[in-house]
Amino acid sequence: MTVHPSIGRVCERHLDCKVVGFCDNIFIIARLSKALSCAAEMKKILKADLDMDLNVPKFNVFFPDTSFSLDTARFALESAPALADLAAMGAGVSTDGMRVAGVPVGVDAWVKAFVAKKARSVTVTDVAKLDVVSDGLIHNHLLNFCQNVRMAFLGRNTPTPLLSEFMAQMDDTIVEAVCRHGTGGGHVDWSPHLRKFANMKIQVPHFRGGFGITPNEGSAISAFFSATCALVVWLGSHGGIRPAQDFVDTWAPGLNLTSPDSWHAPLLQALSASHALLFQDYGCVEWTSESDRVPAPLAVSIALPFV
Repeated sequence: MTVHPSIGRVCERHLDCKVVGFCDNIFIIARLSKALSCAAEMKKILKADLDMDLNVPKFNVFFPDTSFSLDTARFALESAPALADLAAMGAGVSTDGMRVAGVPVGVDAWVKAFVAKKARSVTVTDVAKLDVVSDGLIHNHLLNFCQNVRMAFLGRNTPTPLLSEFMAQMDDTIVEAVCRHGTGGGHVDWSPHLRKFANMKIQVPHFRGGFGITPNEGSAISAFFSATCALVVWLGSHGGIRPAQDFVDTWAPGLNLTSPDSWHAPLLQALSASHALLFQDYGCVEWTSESDRVPAPLAVSIALPFV
């Protein structure tokens, strides 16, 4: 919280820039010259006010234009003496995408490659490392709350079509790890019927008698839909008298958030696609009244397999 006043004063002098802070990261969205000017002043102010140093060598630039290059950024820095403090910038310039708070943002091919690399790390390497954990409960918790949620995080922040092919593989890897650890490998002799039952028990919620490891293949769609809807509602409810208060014009320029048929932004088009998918493939329904928001009591039933 101590850095907010200093950053805020810089932002007030650079109203052409959109500035977002998340944990220890700062993102500036603007034309290159204006973004660099804002970053240079922010570096000076944070050092003068708080004795904090921005890690300039780790700066990244994402420019969605294939004509952009590191040389372009170098020329912009060298042509303005006020930007001398940014001379060490060099972590990378990308025209395909960048990671923003752990989420891939960019062209579809770059996002899919990012998700594929993350999924491969989890399914091939990280899950197998947990086999050395002897305690079954700890092993289960590490799978559920460390590995499974890594893909769940991507699921609720990345358009579903760009990661759906990786989710089923992730779910299969998690279920296989639970069965392998719990039976010492004896699950390979189970009948197909018993294996399906075990898979179901692992993924069913606790209140229905399961292990509560949520499968990402289906939940990622609803998670993305819910998270993105929350963003749309938040943007739409923060209008104001002053231009700086009108978040819709700032973060979604030219878009009518009340008219889904007119949306042309890729994220909002993915939201519409997810909405249609939830209706067509998962039998979801709209809430039409306040009473529809109260779920009916669910009967808990546990089925035993015949083997």
